[in-house]
Amino acid sequence: MTTYNLRTDSQNLVADFLNASVGLPSGIAALDNETLGFDPGEYIIVAGRPSMGKSSLARNIALSIGQPALNGGVLFYSLEMSYQEIAELLLANLAKVDYHAIKRGQVTDAIKSRLDTACAHLSTYNIIINDAPRLTTQDIHRNLRSYVDKGTDITCVIVDYIQLISVVNRGNENRQAEMTEISRELLAMAKEFGVPVIALSQLNRNLEYRESIRPRLSDLRESGAMEQDAHKVLLLHRPSYYDIKINAKAKDTGEAEIIIAKNRKGPVGSIKCGWISEYMSFVGI
Repeated sequence: MTTYNLRTDSQNLVADFLNASVGLPSGIAALDNETLGFDPGEYIIVAGRPSMGKSSLARNIALSIGQPALNGGVLFYSLEMSYQEIAELLLANLAKVDYHAIKRGQVTDAIKSRLDTACAHLSTYNIIINDAPRLTTQDIHRNLRSYVDKGTDITCVIVDYIQLISVVNRGNENRQAEMTEISRELLAMAKEFGVPVIALSQLNRNLEYRESIRPRLSDLRESGAMEQDAHKVLLLHRPSYYDIKINAKAKDTGEAEIIIAKNRKGPVGSIKCGWISEYMSFVGI
């Protein structure tokens, strides 16, 4: 445990404060302007209903932080998708090509050329993917510690997603108690390793049955601990998703919203952005 005494430890406080830079970028400038990026030791929740784009935003963040110019490293734990799926989606994002068309075999020479160029570019990124289907917070801690001890530069951890994390000794605890334990462990990990830990989370289904379907902080699923523990909470909303569910002929307008529902170091509010369904990516507008 480290303790500080302001009488003896404040000599460089003003200089450090004035020299502090903004945190790691999400890749969406308007969002970074409001949140000041992701700082070391922060615990960030990115939440939304299924198919709202949580994993897509996580991949955007990984590409933004893991780019060669930042000399950082992203450790991406995917408990839902395989390494192959994530790599293909990252590739489609960098190449700006239609992921679903490629999976259907609709590939031209031009698309193949763009994919080859994007693959060479992606190989320079520092993104490490762990796709183990069952992980506990202890597993994540050990794995992260092994990279740090080997001298690997890890500047951000992403977990996709928090409800899939297992608990070692389930005992008679209910899921809410388990989620509280998991949330506190991820917060402690962010502080111990001095990196932002970004955890994706589901939202309660209840929001789909009320008059306003815009998500809010109280919709975080299974645990109030996440709301309490997190430094920042980002909620995703795409109105067209619900329009299409009601009317199959409705079009995806590409309208998207990132709601800053909690922000300990700045304002809350809403960021308008775009959604590109072809390669499943959020973009600034």
